[in-house]
Amino acid sequence: MKEDNRSPKDFFLIIISVLIPTAVFVAFLLITNLFLLLAMILAVIAAIYLFNRVNSVKTPISRAFDHNRMFAFASILVSIILLPVILRSSPYWIFILTLAILWIVVALGINIQFGSAGIINLGAAAFYGVGAYTAGMLSTKLGMPPLLNLLFGAMMTMIVGALLFIPVLKTSSYYLALVTIAFVMAFHSLLNNAEWIGGAQGIVDIPLMSIGGYSFLQEINILGLKLPSQANFYYLALVLGGLLVLAASRLWNSWVGLTWNSFNEDTGDELSAQCMGVEVKKWSMIAFTVGNFYIGLAGAFYAHMTGYVAPPDITFYLSLLFFSAVILGGVDSILGVSVAAVLLVIMPEKLRALQQYWTIMFGIILVLMLILRREGLIPARVRTYGLRMPQAIARTSEGSRQSE
Repeated sequence: MKEDNRSPKDFFLIIISVLIPTAVFVAFLLITNLFLLLAMILAVIAAIYLFNRVNSVKTPISRAFDHNRMFAFASILVSIILLPVILRSSPYWIFILTLAILWIVVALGINIQFGSAGIINLGAAAFYGVGAYTAGMLSTKLGMPPLLNLLFGAMMTMIVGALLFIPVLKTSSYYLALVTIAFVMAFHSLLNNAEWIGGAQGIVDIPLMSIGGYSFLQEINILGLKLPSQANFYYLALVLGGLLVLAASRLWNSWVGLTWNSFNEDTGDELSAQCMGVEVKKWSMIAFTVGNFYIGLAGAFYAHMTGYVAPPDITFYLSLLFFSAVILGGVDSILGVSVAAVLLVIMPEKLRALQQYWTIMFGIILVLMLILRREGLIPARVRTYGLRMPQAIARTSEGSRQSE
């Protein structure tokens, strides 16, 4: 049985299944012709549809990934690591991919708040700005190192979020959403008028990221292969993003995530959770602050990646885009919100020729998703608490028999 699970055919299927999407993705980034782009988008949608319909193709590939998870994960990770090498002649796209990783981190933070705990946060851009402005002020006024500023930016965002959340503990659902909307509007107005934090001009000349004596402005030289300086930010964002994805996954697949789900309006019931001894207000606060940690960290990283942050970067429209990543990707689905975040960063860049129609197109797509596929692009999976699916089903069946 072991030999069947780890057959050479499975490894071949995994490699092909990783290489083809990677090649298509890189080609999509590099193609500039609008008609070719639209044709490729339609072709990818058709290929995904057929893959889900043709079981003779889907089943062996799914089985190969399920039986060789570590190899599949390693293959995907290698392809992600090699993207800056493949795109070394296009530094701009390396920058955009780094920005996409930051959006993944933000989307994960909102997913903890809304997807897991049911807390509607429509002011994520304001918390993103708190992290960015904290990092900018600490580096320009106090000369603190950028790497340390990431932590302080995230912690300041947690504190601001907690101070905002305490007065509205008695509110819930849509009332809390209105509070977060008011907060992002007030914060944007503050940034425009407060001269001590740059006013409408924002904070300029923020030192770019550096670690010790290593500046991220220099190229990466690996055995004579030179990568542009943007690759430094990409790899650091990838490490931080990977750790945060792992932390979010562990939280989701633990009793903590289950506790959050217990009082979520969509997956549980607040009154029932309270009857079972769950301190709803306490755990709501924890979910809100943990989510804001993610958002603030991404904002601080953005400040040290661009060297500039200003009020136009912190808008309610940006909050809606952040929140849309969770809706489009799949509420409480870590993989889903990550994929949606990447799409929301890359698609506007690739469809700049249709920029004046992008908001309308995006609105139509969002409405269609809510009507036709409310669970999102990649729905949340069933918790297995670290067990593989067959083991989890066996444990569940065994527990049911014992209770009978």
